[in-house]
Amino acid sequence: MLKEAAAARVIDVGDGTLHVAAAGNGREIVMLHGWTLDHRSWALQAPLAAAMRLVMPDRRGFGRSSAPADLAREWQDVDHLVAHDCFVLVGLSQGASVALDYARHRPDRLAGLVLVGAPLHDVVRHDDADDALPRSRYAAMIAHGQLAAMKAEWGGHSLTRTAPDAQPLLAAMLDSYDGRDLLASPSTIAITDTDIAGLPMPVLAIAGAQDTPWRRRVAAFIGVTAPNGQAVTIKGAGHLCNLDQPARFNALLQDFTRSLFH
Repeated sequence: MLKEAAAARVIDVGDGTLHVAAAGNGREIVMLHGWTLDHRSWALQAPLAAAMRLVMPDRRGFGRSSAPADLAREWQDVDHLVAHDCFVLVGLSQGASVALDYARHRPDRLAGLVLVGAPLHDVVRHDDADDALPRSRYAAMIAHGQLAAMKAEWGGHSLTRTAPDAQPLLAAMLDSYDGRDLLASPSTIAITDTDIAGLPMPVLAIAGAQDTPWRRRVAAFIGVTAPNGQAVTIKGAGHLCNLDQPARFNALLQDFTRSLFH
């Protein structure tokens, strides 16, 4: 596990702070977690710190960060996390949307982009009931003091199924989730096919073989649409493939990073 106590720091982003855990030295890899999670999403990626520097924030609206949730401005937070250009940006699920948003605004800063279980609601046909998220109903539940019930329901969703070994870690993150992002003013990120086609950096799109069909189609679309894109499916893994198959995920990320800086 990551020894966050010695590496934790707090970064001012103007309207609040981000709690950031970091580990290792070398090329910087910024890792953005998914919805209802926090920086601990990347705990099983700790071995990568032997060869690179992992920078893992609690995104605004989550974990120990005090900055209010605002998807539309999250891409700006990334500039506060790294001092130098030529870093790799990794995004998981909702974090992948933020990563894409950053990549279209700051392509010159990125050496590479890794998108894990990414959504593309306005680009790839979405007809998978298993992937539907009743966010408005979840928000209503929280507003009526039913946070525990909301988390229990979300914990049984197809997108939160994970391997037995990772279940305690996932449970700990869901237990810490407080729902404040759902009570904030709605904010969205709209990525287009033109945005994907205009990405100049190498792009690795990853999906678990047991992720929803739509998420797998999105990964395949990114792989063929980004000029320097590729898509990889991880066997024996669901949506949270970095937790389900950490050794395979870590090897993919390490190989991709090495290919950028050989």
